[in-house]
Amino acid sequence: GEFCKVQIDYCDSNSCENGGTCIDHEDHFKCTCPIGFEGERCELDIDACLFYNISCAPGALCFYAEDNQRSHCVCALGWTGQTCLENINDCEANQCQHGATCEDGVNTYSCNCIPGYEGPFCEVEINECSSSPCKNGATCMNLIGRFSCHCAEGFKGETCSVHVNECLDTPCWNGGTCEEDINGFKCNCPLGFSGQYCEREMSECDSAPCLNGAVCQNDVNRYDCFCPEGFEGLNCEINFDECTYGFCKNNSTCLDLVADYSCVCPPGFTGKIDCTLD
Repeated sequence: GEFCKVQIDYCDSNSCENGGTCIDHEDHFKCTCPIGFEGERCELDIDACLFYNISCAPGALCFYAEDNQRSHCVCALGWTGQTCLENINDCEANQCQHGATCEDGVNTYSCNCIPGYEGPFCEVEINECSSSPCKNGATCMNLIGRFSCHCAEGFKGETCSVHVNECLDTPCWNGGTCEEDINGFKCNCPLGFSGQYCEREMSECDSAPCLNGAVCQNDVNRYDCFCPEGFEGLNCEINFDECTYGFCKNNSTCLDLVADYSCVCPPGFTGKIDCTLD
């Protein structure tokens, strides 16, 4: 004023911002700032979490609520706790199957499968036969976590890759010689024997070589035929011609029969066996 009697109100021209309260002093003013602001006129927005020393874990966000003047941490996915330092156990609600173990991660988990299974949740049974492990025509059986090979004859081993020399066990009998082949072995039998192992003694009469009711007698590597009357030959296959003896006389005709003959006499003669009667 003119006589310097009016005290200057410094708050008139220097209002505080952001809800700050102005306090007038003799030669200056001072703003009392609300929480979250600072500066001469409360014009600076400050981090309330830093101001109150709230330490949220890396990746978390700190929020200050002005209504209740409290701060809190908003956690990143997979974390919990007041300051977001606790990793959530995602295995508590896992979907791992077939005895798999769950391994917790951050906002995720993984399933460690037991042998024989695969997939994100170990839900797929592995076909152990898909790689064709069985060799040499063997049949593969798919089992849990393993396979089994049913070997073809002549092979052995886990994958049927070992060829078996079956002749080492001398399987052939009666002097037969053993010969290996791809399916196992075969026996070459001596004369007089037959069968897979030469175990059966052959009878030369098995094929019924003797004919016309002849009796067959087996011998070593041969047979004999005992012919009935009227037949001859190795197998009694020949009907013996009784007319060759010339029993029919006087120009009669001889008819050969089985083990017999008949004379057809000319006129003036009779007699079944020789036509000698007139």
